[in-house]
Amino acid sequence: MNPTEKPVTIDHENPSVTVSEKSSEGQSSTKQGKSQSKSAIKDSGANIASIATRYHLAAEITSPSSGLGIDKRIQARSVQIQERRQQNLEKIIAFAHASCRDEAASTPDDDWLYRFFDMAQDIGNSAMQRLWAQVLKREVINPGSTSIKSLKLLKDLSAKEAQIIQRGASLASNFGGDGANKLIIGYKAKSSLFSLGRTNDNTTLNLGSFQLPYSSLLLLIELGVLIGTELESGEIETNPAVVVTYQGKHLALEPHSKGLRLVYYRFSPIGNELCRLLGNKPNMKYHDKLVALLNQKFTITSEVKSSISTSA
Repeated sequence: MNPTEKPVTIDHENPSVTVSEKSSEGQSSTKQGKSQSKSAIKDSGANIASIATRYHLAAEITSPSSGLGIDKRIQARSVQIQERRQQNLEKIIAFAHASCRDEAASTPDDDWLYRFFDMAQDIGNSAMQRLWAQVLKREVINPGSTSIKSLKLLKDLSAKEAQIIQRGASLASNFGGDGANKLIIGYKAKSSLFSLGRTNDNTTLNLGSFQLPYSSLLLLIELGVLIGTELESGEIETNPAVVVTYQGKHLALEPHSKGLRLVYYRFSPIGNELCRLLGNKPNMKYHDKLVALLNQKFTITSEVKSSISTSA
């Protein structure tokens, strides 16, 4: 990812609501109190009836004579679905267009665009629409940036799952020259393997401290974003120093002794694509904790130049 490119932020809040509006809403809700609570409570049957009416599916729970015929109901629901899909795509296009800065670009493959529109049309969450807009923009600038497999994964993601992927991407580093992103959790000294689950382990980081608890780690593995095996690097040599690139920041590691290895999780090919899309948003708490941990066994030089390409 271009270091100057602003990443997409996935959240649940309504972006149109300002802080002052939230404050006034709070005051209003306090004044209205009981009346709001009372009106918000519906029994399950009433709620389902309301949903059914909204989506033209209430014929079996209302009087048939009071509604439209089945052909009209099918037509009405089909129009409603197509209108929503059209609006979703138009919003995604608008978000993509608004984010452009006159970058050099070309036309994506027609088959890719067809699949993109087919999947993106059902994305109604505003934050997720911005994410799909970023996918489209990246594909226009650099065709082939996002695979159909990644699009399929994005299509089925909830906003909460996308947030977790973003948190994982914010911890991604690169080292070793293979172009793959890695989530470094610590180091292993010669003849001493420490597990991630040990609470008194001072050679690995507790990822839960960076909003990535073990349950989130399992989700990333289940989604195919992370490979589900804790890995070790080769033995870190003194010369040349190993360069770890974290979100554009380069750190050269020189071991104090032999037999030191980095312990990490590796992102999958799809995970690498999502890191490029959602990364470049460093978690400085993780950065500082990782540097402090590695300082126990390595001499670290920052702001060094890296010859490793991280765009693969």
